[in-house]
Amino acid sequence: MYGYNSYLFEETLRQSTRLQSHRDARLLELARRRYNRAVLFGMLSRIWSALLGRPRRLAGLSAVAACVTGRYRAGAQTIAINRIAGSEGRSLDFDLAFRPLHNHSRERWLGIAMAYQQGAALPPADLVQVGDVYFVRDGHHRISGARALSQRYIEAVVTVWQSRLV
Repeated sequence: MYGYNSYLFEETLRQSTRLQSHRDARLLELARRRYNRAVLFGMLSRIWSALLGRPRRLAGLSAVAACVTGRYRAGAQTIAINRIAGSEGRSLDFDLAFRPLHNHSRERWLGIAMAYQQGAALPPADLVQVGDVYFVRDGHHRISGARALSQRYIEAVVTVWQSRLV
């Protein structure tokens, strides 16, 4: 009854590609706005914390390492982002709210935000738990992007460090 129409097929394919690229451009613009906002609030937070004399930096995991008495893998867990307060090696790149403090990782941040907005499954972050606090080993940008997109939880693989400080 109805035959294959190559013109209609190709036109449908062109329109679909155009819609996809329009959607991606819109998501990229949204990600850029969120990044710019995060950087602005990070800068304001630094100024405010300097005025009040209260540090807003992430705690360093190396400060805790000397007091570790044992370690074990706790496996995959869902962690509240607001319980993450430290970092291994990236304490100067993000503030306590995981807002980026420098522009050198902008493209990485935007890529993560785009992936979240598109519903992509990202690998879990790698966290170390010391008492009730979590430190990021890997996944700083994933946590920053998730927080900027108002996510409250993130998937993570957790290693627990037992410390005599806790």
